[in-house]
Amino acid sequence: MAPVVFINRLQPADGKRDALIGVLREFADSINADPECLHYSVHEPIDAEAAPVTVIQAYTSAAAFEQHGAWMAPNIPRLAPLLAFPPDPPVLLRSISLRGDPKESFSA
Repeated sequence: MAPVVFINRLQPADGKRDALIGVLREFADSINADPECLHYSVHEPIDAEAAPVTVIQAYTSAAAFEQHGAWMAPNIPRLAPLLAFPPDPPVLLRSISLRGDPKESFSA
């Protein structure tokens, strides 16, 4: 199975940016401990403090991402009050090889 990538943009509610980043930071230990997780990172724009926070995750397969979703489900109540609005539904991406190696971005 090919690795999959998920990118999510989370718009913090007013005054909740630091709390949102704190919760995402707490999630990092559990997410990174998952052997099926290839990558988990959180990013923010350099010059736009009010802009959404971007979360990038990569998993060994779509099934591994679904397992992550099952882990995440009970944590949604912690995130929901920190967001201005619900995030878009997940879209899983697969890498397009630019050099002939389908694992060039993330390896399983």
